[in-house]
Amino acid sequence: MVIDVAEGSPGQDTIHALVARQGLIRPEAPAITVGDKTVTYAELDARADRLAAALHERGVGRETRVAVALPRGADMLVAFLAVLKAGAAYVPLDPHYPEQRRAFILADADVRLVLTDRAGPGVTGPGVEPLCVDDLEERPLNGFRPASGDPAGAAYVVYTSGSTGVPKGVVVEHASVLNLIEDESRIAVQPGQTVAHLAPAAFDASIYELWGTLCRGGRVVVLDPQVSIAELGAQLRRFRPDWLFLTTGLFHLLAQHDLAALDSVGCLLTGGDVLSPAHIRNAAATSCRVYAAYGPTENTVYSSLHRITAPDEPLSAVPIGTALAGRAMYVLGPDLRPLPAGEVGELYLGGLGVARGYHGRAGLTAERFVADPFSPVAGRRMYRTGDLGLVRPDGAVDFRGRVDRQVKVRGFRVELGEIESTLQSNADVGSAVVVAVGDGGAEKRLAAYVVPGPDRKVTVTALRDWLGERVPAYLVPATFVVLKELPLDPNGKPDRNLLPEPFLARAELGFLPPFEAATTETEQILADAWADVLELDRVGLDDDFFLLGGDSLRSVSMLERLRRYGIELDAGQFFAHPTVRELAEAVDAAPVPTRIG
Repeated sequence: MVIDVAEGSPGQDTIHALVARQGLIRPEAPAITVGDKTVTYAELDARADRLAAALHERGVGRETRVAVALPRGADMLVAFLAVLKAGAAYVPLDPHYPEQRRAFILADADVRLVLTDRAGPGVTGPGVEPLCVDDLEERPLNGFRPASGDPAGAAYVVYTSGSTGVPKGVVVEHASVLNLIEDESRIAVQPGQTVAHLAPAAFDASIYELWGTLCRGGRVVVLDPQVSIAELGAQLRRFRPDWLFLTTGLFHLLAQHDLAALDSVGCLLTGGDVLSPAHIRNAAATSCRVYAAYGPTENTVYSSLHRITAPDEPLSAVPIGTALAGRAMYVLGPDLRPLPAGEVGELYLGGLGVARGYHGRAGLTAERFVADPFSPVAGRRMYRTGDLGLVRPDGAVDFRGRVDRQVKVRGFRVELGEIESTLQSNADVGSAVVVAVGDGGAEKRLAAYVVPGPDRKVTVTALRDWLGERVPAYLVPATFVVLKELPLDPNGKPDRNLLPEPFLARAELGFLPPFEAATTETEQILADAWADVLELDRVGLDDDFFLLGGDSLRSVSMLERLRRYGIELDAGQFFAHPTVRELAEAVDAAPVPTRIG
């Protein structure tokens, strides 16, 4: 079956032209708020012009790419806008990425200039010039004028996980971004509204948060993502955003621990993994409008939405909804024929949101971006998602899994093959298999099974550290299991169904410390909380939270559980004391004893 939408034509505007227009209409209106500081539209436009002039003098122009390696905040947004004003595309480069990952992105995107600050990690590479934005605040324009409008020009390049072990850069044009933000019936930001910026800049949900706001006269409020659920709720109550996006895992935690915070939010968009019907129904009972959102990077952030209209709506699974204006969703069989409602097929996405393709990878682009035979506009393409879906009787689409081994972890798209390929490049590793365990959302985690090479030895700590130097943190498995050999199927390939359960395997193979039970009240509370969060039968005094499969999202859940017992800890304290014994000693030794019970 084909879900048709009325396809429009891309306009002639660009992102930076629309932001500049808002600067003329409402120069003193707030554009960006970070803590107690606010940047107006006039200030934003002027600062971006000065930086764009410096870029232009260095030869930056149409179809060039400039990396931005700046921390979250106003400077980062100014830099993005400046790159666009210079006519180029920006490449968000997380300063916290491992050096090797940053170097790969700079080389693959053919970046010659990277914007940093004095406090940054000194991002550079062969033939790459760093430009410190701190030195350009008072720079004269020297006759610079922003680039003229070209909606077909590249706006940004975002890198995603690659199934062959090589990350791929998705090139998105101005026209696709502007189509995203103009769905007036559902997600168009209105002038003066506030939008929370919580997503990492290298995660494409930030595109809606930033340009969906600034192109339409709203205010971007930069929130701190590295906080507890209680602190996140406090930020929401303080700023009362009209629009908020949360990844599935973070949404589940907020709905579980501070559901009332959503009464301070006008509209919630949530997605990135399978949503819990119970959590979504509870959220719909608040005053907040709640949408389940779906969309790969290759179709410019959001492809479809499903509004949860009533708390008693019967849901066995949360649909991914119907296409945004100017976009199309097709559920097709292997022969690309539309399937009837109720029949599972592969989901293809068409319309104005389809990205240009993968930078420098023509073959992969041709494989994933194919001619759209259903579009009334000649030459249009559709993106083959690899997701399975079916059309419900009401016209909404249900997500039904993947045709390959791609998974979502903490909202990030993860190609398991990339992690396996990277592990197997370690000289001490003979073979490796990575799987995702859990039921999705905040419960899903990665587990790596590794067989050492002949006459080689590996340790869990060494493997974790080695991998962490090469891939972003979300690609580092929560659990590593070292095996003598992998179970094989009759064809001699690894049989993932026969892999041992990660925790039991590590215990049986001696990779966990000897079990020692808690003896004090503090130790018992911590051990019980850890076992509950990590879904384990028991946790010993010397078990490491993160080696047991904990991650940053689970640590947030852990801190919330401890608050119920009067144990107030921040994330830094928890990371510094990763065993029950160490954390209990820190709690009991606090100058002002933490109340237990």
